[in-house]
Amino acid sequence: MVHRHRVSTHLVLIGLLALGGLLAGTGTAAAQSAARLYTVEGVLVDVTAGSAVAAREQAYAEGQRAAFRMLLEKLTPETVHGRLPAAPSGAALDSLVQGFEVRDERASGVRYIAKMVVRFNPAEIQALLARADLPSVTTPSQPVLVLPLWQSPDSGMLLWEDPNPWREAWERASLGQSLVPVLVPLADTADLVGLSAEQAEAGDRERLSAMARRYGAVASLVAIASPAESGGQQALDIRFTRYDAAGEPETRSERVTAASGETGSEMFARAVRQVSSRLDEAWKNATAVRPGLENRLAVITAISGLEEWTALRRKLAEIGMIRRQDLVALSRGEAEIVLWYAGQPEQLRVALAQRGLSLASDPLAAGGSVWRLSAQ
Repeated sequence: MVHRHRVSTHLVLIGLLALGGLLAGTGTAAAQSAARLYTVEGVLVDVTAGSAVAAREQAYAEGQRAAFRMLLEKLTPETVHGRLPAAPSGAALDSLVQGFEVRDERASGVRYIAKMVVRFNPAEIQALLARADLPSVTTPSQPVLVLPLWQSPDSGMLLWEDPNPWREAWERASLGQSLVPVLVPLADTADLVGLSAEQAEAGDRERLSAMARRYGAVASLVAIASPAESGGQQALDIRFTRYDAAGEPETRSERVTAASGETGSEMFARAVRQVSSRLDEAWKNATAVRPGLENRLAVITAISGLEEWTALRRKLAEIGMIRRQDLVALSRGEAEIVLWYAGQPEQLRVALAQRGLSLASDPLAAGGSVWRLSAQ
């Protein structure tokens, strides 16, 4: 337990420095994370009007409204997309947008084509979602390492060997807007020695966890694709299993069939996006919080010095659902913090685990009412 008697002046000074002078650093990390979450890239605009200037101005307005819809779909579970508010216009839209960039411009006398990057105001978007009573995510996931296994009709199960069109599709994929960032192994010597196709297929937890840690990922995704046929069309059967540090593996299956006129490469790319979309949706279902729901939890954490305390503060500041953290008591080896957070306790546990932190009830405490926060 934390000792609640008077602590030394030296320790109080450390606590004040950590909570005061270091706030700028933790605030910056949180702001950068929010900026990425509320940015929409690759918004294609193509407008024809009476003049090039008119086409450009109309394209800017249409691009911002399209980005607004894309952002809300990104932040909210698919089950509530039918209730999303319509995109505003004029001053109402201006109040939501922090700014935008234009790339790959092309214009003629009456036509304007470009791609836009639109940045939204996090506080205004969250206020809008709260008024609509819509749950939303406030923090992106930490990266997941994908192991793309290809079931070759001739060579069996392939991971590092070539040709592996499934791995190549993941390497080419552009998934920068995903809530769950995906990392693809380099297929270097350490990878080849650390994990075989057979071990990945069997779900070797120890080897999968070791490789995920080496790449700075919080989980591994073993994605197995095999060629198939559906109605005379080329298809892919996909089975993907997510392995987290704790908990049971989660497996899903999909079939992706080539659309009319779609090349094999395009079908593989669409299959990658579909798996990525499933990861995003699972993240939203696990972490989306309803507006107005705020809880309070007092936790105790062991600290060995200012450096460890600063690192913990930064990790907590990067979790969007944690609104505030208050230092209650400080001793030579422990600190008691009150976390004010949006959402449910289990959602807080998931968010903390993403930052390498474990939240558990102290079994030795009377009534089990003491919660301890520690590194995993």
